Amino acid sequence: MSGKLRALFCHRLAFPPSGLRVAGLVFVCVLLASLMAGCASGPKRSGKSYVINGKRYYILATAEGYKEKGLASWYGEPFHGRKTASGEVYDMNEVTAAHKTLPLHSWVEVVNTETRQKLLLRINDRGPFVDGRIIDLSKAAAKMIGVYRPGTAKVVVVAVPVSHQKQLNDKRLRAKKMRGKVASNWCPAAPQLPPKEAALGTLEISFRLFNTY
Repeated sequence: MSGKLRALFCHRLAFPPSGLRVAGLVFVCVLLASLMAGCASGPKRSGKSYVINGKRYYILATAEGYKEKGLASWYGEPFHGRKTASGEVYDMNEVTAAHKTLPLHSWVEVVNTETRQKLLLRINDRGPFVDGRIIDLSKAAAKMIGVYRPGTAKVVVVAVPVSHQKQLNDKRLRAKKMRGKVASNWCPAAPQLPPKEAALGTLEISFRLFNTY
């Protein structure tokens, strides 16, 4: 190959026609986007959403893998007796909670990071719609993990593995049939502690049943 042909060939390799350059750039962008999507972790959106006060919230497709740290609050009156987002009537004396994006009827463990009190409960409502807060507990739930008196507390919310969600809901339904009403206040593995111990803030709901830690 002559020197001129070799130079022309090398120039074409280094600087391909504009169409090829654009196609190559598009390919690289698509490849990078695919890699980033593959590396993304955490629950995926379901495509369902709703708007509150001008802000759109996207419902997660599953609770699997959900874990978040933040501030918990509680709500009672004037919501007591009203319908929740799940269609159930809100009873502040039952152990439930509201969450903005977890699927309704998901079970989560809520841990008070200051007192180490913890509780398993079911999500049956939407909220809290206050910046910085990640979960709104019922009055009963708030009392059980030390949130009732201060009004808010730092917590960690961890979703129960999906493989156990159905078991918990099935047990709740069986309790409903036995009691003749919706047993929203049914708590799995809840120990019966003496009043003195409970008052000292030692109430803990065992999560070892699910072997997730």
